[in-house]
Amino acid sequence: MKNFTRALRASILAPALLTLTTPVVAADEYGLDFRLRLRSDTPRASVSIKVKQTRALLREARFSAPRDRYSRFRGDGDIDRDGDYVIWKPPAKGGTLEFRANLENQRDSGSFDSLVTQKWALFRADDVFPAARVRHRAGARSRSRMSVTAPDGWSVITPFEEGPGGNFIIDNPDRAFDRPTGWMIAGQLGRRKDTINGMEVSVAAPVSSGVQRIGMLALLRWTLPHLARETGPLPPRISIVSAGGPMWRGGLSAGNSVYVHAERPLLSENATSTLLHEVLHVLLPVPTKREHDWIDEGIAEYVTLRLLRDGGTISQKRFQKAIDEFEQRGRKAGGLVTAHATGDVKAKAVAIFARLDAELLSLSDGEIDIYDLVRSVQETGAPLDTGTLREAALALTGAGGIEALAFEDTPAPITQSNLTK
Repeated sequence: MKNFTRALRASILAPALLTLTTPVVAADEYGLDFRLRLRSDTPRASVSIKVKQTRALLREARFSAPRDRYSRFRGDGDIDRDGDYVIWKPPAKGGTLEFRANLENQRDSGSFDSLVTQKWALFRADDVFPAARVRHRAGARSRSRMSVTAPDGWSVITPFEEGPGGNFIIDNPDRAFDRPTGWMIAGQLGRRKDTINGMEVSVAAPVSSGVQRIGMLALLRWTLPHLARETGPLPPRISIVSAGGPMWRGGLSAGNSVYVHAERPLLSENATSTLLHEVLHVLLPVPTKREHDWIDEGIAEYVTLRLLRDGGTISQKRFQKAIDEFEQRGRKAGGLVTAHATGDVKAKAVAIFARLDAELLSLSDGEIDIYDLVRSVQETGAPLDTGTLREAALALTGAGGIEALAFEDTPAPITQSNLTK
């Protein structure tokens, strides 16, 4: 429903935006213009947030702005830094806040999950425009857009709908202060697009980076139509960005977007897919309590295998072999409770969801499976732990017990991989 609401609001806004250079806001709405200027010779980008209001609707924004990432705050109204926070009180008639944002982040392994080079930049909008807690007039909401200025010859790819004049429409009905989030890539790029079950899929990467753009689209065309039949309509769009070199050799999801390293195979030797796993995090977001990351990760990996099997990409024999291998590895995991699931914890989670899926099918004479459970917990919206997951499964089947979830939560062993993202 949220995706339909977003699409509906975007379609309503578009005609007005085509004829105006600035957003028209209702009496209880204030405008937000997010602006980003990229340079190829430095990872520090110039950023501004402009508030447009005729009265004091937005009264204060408290930004999470660590000093090592954000600096040089200046602008209209009152601006104060309190440790890793910046408090901005814009004028009643609106104003602008300017600052610098460091777009590079190097992980403990030495690789980067955001990077600026002379030919391209890849980063999350979340890390450009910091999260904020705001005080505003009761019932007030923002109407937001973003513009990006890049070096000559660079193109810019974002997860957002592009409006007039190169502006991007930022519309999340769940947020009163609506800021850009998700993966962005800019530079000398190659891009391929396709439409899968009504969803625009974009794959972008630096030229000559060896990214299998067509192969990625093909894999998604084989699998996502089946997902749509099982779980409902797909969102309007998703953006996939990729790069090689010193970027982190894995995959990460963010708002309506996915990053995957150029050298990750479309299908691994164990029959899983990093690309499809991360896409499922976007398309099937499962709310979990922080210490129950195993639920979200286990569902994404198990449903990846189900889709590959159900769509005919892998055989039943290979599917079962993959489950057996996860079962074997998961025996090393011990407990499941951790904020960041390790490989062993994820493996144990996949084995649990394989057993749970089989049990749901058995108890319902083939009428209920993992897809029904995912839809159910999404509709509820409450963050899951083992107990509430068990209750959701019981509610679907009406059975007296769910053996696959008949265990007590115990903490996973504390390792270095538990402590870092």
